Amino acid sequence: MSGLAINRRLRPPESKVSQMSTVNAKNIKRTYYPNKTFDDDLNGFAQLATAEGWKFPGVDVAQIAADATDQRNERTQHDATESQFDKLHETFGLAQEARYDRFAAALNAARGAFRNNKAVLAQLDHFRRSARRTAKPAVAEQKPAP
Repeated sequence: MSGLAINRRLRPPESKVSQMSTVNAKNIKRTYYPNKTFDDDLNGFAQLATAEGWKFPGVDVAQIAADATDQRNERTQHDATESQFDKLHETFGLAQEARYDRFAAALNAARGAFRNNKAVLAQLDHFRRSARRTAKPAVAEQKPAP
């Protein structure tokens, strides 16, 4: 067979190509995060390959050693930044909880003070919780057998 005939056999028809591109658009590539021992594994392999003087086609052992150093430095920065975020997130959550408690107390005080004033209560209805909570499915009541 000629090269053109083989190429046509391997390539899907044009209608399938458009379908494949929509399928591939749904498959979003996610960043791969290796296991937690990757830093140690990379550093250990770089040291072993350097000590043994290993050389492989297409593999730069010096680059692997540089990658190990970069990995350690970036991991240190990442962990410090993550720690700062966790601390800030906790502080924000506690402050937000205190603000919400004060808001709820003020709102309940206003509802109590104006419980007989329908116009004010109508204005305060705007501050109710969203009704989008999902309810548990109703369980069908079974009648006892006679």
